[in-house]
Order: sequence, then structure tokens, then C-alpha cells
Amino acid sequence: MDWLLFTGINNLAGHWHDVDLVMRFLALYGPIFLLLPLVYLWFAKKEEKAGEERLMVLRAAAAASLALSLNLIIGTCYYRPRPFVHHQVKFLIPHAQDSSFPSDHAALAWALTWSTRAKGMYYGMMVLSLLTMVARVYVGVHYPSDVIGGAVVGIIASLVIEHLWPMVLPVARRLALMLP
Repeated sequence: MDWLLFTGINNLAGHWHDVDLVMRFLALYGPIFLLLPLVYLWFAKKEEKAGEERLMVLRAAAAASLALSLNLIIGTCYYRPRPFVHHQVKFLIPHAQDSSFPSDHAALAWALTWSTRAKGMYYGMMVLSLLTMVARVYVGVHYPSDVIGGAVVGIIASLVIEHLWPMVLPVARRLALMLP
């Protein structure tokens, strides 16, 4: 099933130049664009909500850090070759032959997205996260289960940080006030 879904998505590559450009861009830079609303929230000067928004940004950063750390552990313990290593695929971006599972891009995207689910920007971030996942398969660097696994890791990391947040809230409040 994973291979069939992969080939169904990856075989779309190479037919439309403009679509290929968009998918390459999303596959490489999608998570960076998820950071932009958080940077805006950090520096926006709405005095009554500034502290609350900065805490949400810190919580999202903590979730993203945990998600990428968990991915590093999983990737070290379980090596899954990327699709282009053993198969003839439409390979649109250069990539190392490191472990494919779970996807760092998907884990980062979903940790940030899930951490902001109480905000109005959540739906836009969710769409961008889903497009990034599809793009990673489209360009040939991940199987669908890799990006789904990364999304699960990102959501779990966000939930863990959310659960632990009351314990670190006093420190996070001081940090939010100290940073520019």
C-alpha cells in the first residue's frame, strides 16, 4: 500500500514544470514558512496578548525541538532507506541517503502546527503542513508512511510539551519577558 501510494504521487512529477517548481519549493522550504507566523507573533506588540502569544511561540519551539530529537532517536534505531535508494523514482531534489523514517519536515511542521491549534492561523498552517507532506513524497525523498510517521511524532511531541507546560511555565514566562 505504501509503495502504491508513493508511486501514485511520485509519478505525477515531471509532467508539469510549474507544479514541479512549487512541489520542490514546498518540499525544501515548507516548514520555514510555518515559522513566519510564529516570528510575527513573537514581535507583534499587542500589549494585552504579547505575553500569551510569546508563551505559545516558546511552547511551539519546545515541541519542534522535542519532535526533531525524537526523530533523531528513531532514525538512529531504525534505518529505512529512502525511496530513491532502491527504486527508480522521479527524484526532483538532491538529498542524502540517510534514514527516511520518520520525516523531519513533517515532524517539524506538525509540531509547530499542532502547538498553534488554538489560534486562527492554525488552518492555514495545517494546509501548508499537508502540502509539505505531499511534496516530500512527490519529489521522491519519502514514502507516505514516512511523512505520516513524522506528523505523528510532531503531534505527540506537541502533546507532551502541552502536558509538561505547567511545570515549566514560570521559567517560560521569565524567558518570554527577557528575550527581545
